[in-house]
Amino acid sequence: MCLLLSAGPYRRLPRLSGSLKGSVQTRSKSSIVTAWGAYVGHFAKPSVLSGPSLLGGSELEDGSLEEHACATPVQISLNRLFRCGSDQKTSIAVDAMGAGVRHALVSTHSLSGDRFESHLAGFGLNRCRQLGKKGSDTPSIVTNVPGKVLQIACGREHSAMVVEKKDRTKVVMVCGSNSYGQLGIGDTHKLQEAAIPKQTAGLEQEEYLIPASGLVEVAALKDMLRSDEMPVRVQCGMDHTVVLTSLGRVFAMGWGSDGQLGAGPDSTVCHDRPVQVFGLDKAPIVDISSSTDFTLALSVDGRLFYWGNAEYGQCMIGKKIDQVLAPLEIPFTDGTIVKIAAGGCHALVLLSDGRVYGCGYGAIGMGADTASSLTPSLVKGIRGIGHIAASTDRCLALDSQNNVYSWGLGNHAGRLGNGTVFSNLYAPTRLDISPKHVQPAFMALGNDIALLASNA
Repeated sequence: MCLLLSAGPYRRLPRLSGSLKGSVQTRSKSSIVTAWGAYVGHFAKPSVLSGPSLLGGSELEDGSLEEHACATPVQISLNRLFRCGSDQKTSIAVDAMGAGVRHALVSTHSLSGDRFESHLAGFGLNRCRQLGKKGSDTPSIVTNVPGKVLQIACGREHSAMVVEKKDRTKVVMVCGSNSYGQLGIGDTHKLQEAAIPKQTAGLEQEEYLIPASGLVEVAALKDMLRSDEMPVRVQCGMDHTVVLTSLGRVFAMGWGSDGQLGAGPDSTVCHDRPVQVFGLDKAPIVDISSSTDFTLALSVDGRLFYWGNAEYGQCMIGKKIDQVLAPLEIPFTDGTIVKIAAGGCHALVLLSDGRVYGCGYGAIGMGADTASSLTPSLVKGIRGIGHIAASTDRCLALDSQNNVYSWGLGNHAGRLGNGTVFSNLYAPTRLDISPKHVQPAFMALGNDIALLASNA
């Protein structure tokens, strides 16, 4: 189910934010990171905090901006994010970024002597250690990762990443809530005692004993892969995780009541270890996308597949379906699909000629008069698009010149990036971001946080 018109997530769990001190060693080149939305004000460079729409707590024309949020894009201080100290100006080059419902992660790596490790900086909510480890009282937490983080995905209260080891093998590492088995590390009940203390000052009774974990490797996945196969991409839904491998196979774990795991025609159960997605053997899969309760997959020969919740018609077949329990091949005849983006109640596809098509319900980029489409419809007002992203309630697109376009439902975090709060954007709107500060490889879109970056 998708509560599109509500700012809060469904299957809601209580929240506790936190952070912990850390350190970082980096390389010579530096990155420029632009961000907006929840918690971003903690790290905004002082020179950009003078605008009326940037300060958390500001009263905008359409409502009040939440504390520490930024409603327009700002450059953030990586030294502050990585807790390098106020007297240091370290050059930090970003390797990967990810954003979820109310948390985000940014990684860089060190190569010195025998050391081959990454430094993972996280900010936002951390009740279930979704930032990598337990911590509180500071705006960000830094966790050391054994290897180079290649790609990051974040869900509601969990995170996943592909990590390259020193011997060039790749593994999936996860952290955060395992309430539905979304970490893929086995029996959730065994995590309770070690995860969150039974008695913690200031917490209500209902917040005790949430199965969770700091950063660990998904060992069960290694046992399922072939000798020449490695993970290459991860995606997080609200409470499930999807993994794509180098051989084009797809695995999933976590919440499965609406078919989020694609485990088969009769499967609506949760799995706390990876299971192979059913029926994707016609052609290798080359891309996957998930952010809420369904997944899109694109095969090497350009075929589109869909599984999970489809009650708003976002499955693009002309009707609403409550549950798609096994991958459904979606016929598409308007062009060649090259990229995919799964939102909450909506889905996007990008064609080889730069056109974007959308389907589903909400502010889906087709104007204020079109809140629903059961078949793929052209998103108007943008062309020459090269990259797309979608989260539960919003979308981003980059054109060939790296101009950034935003549309979707606004909220108190200023997540649309156009200086408004509760106003919606029913059509793509260009944001005030310099194209030179944008690289398509560094685009992370969560429900309330967005990150873009470029390496100078």
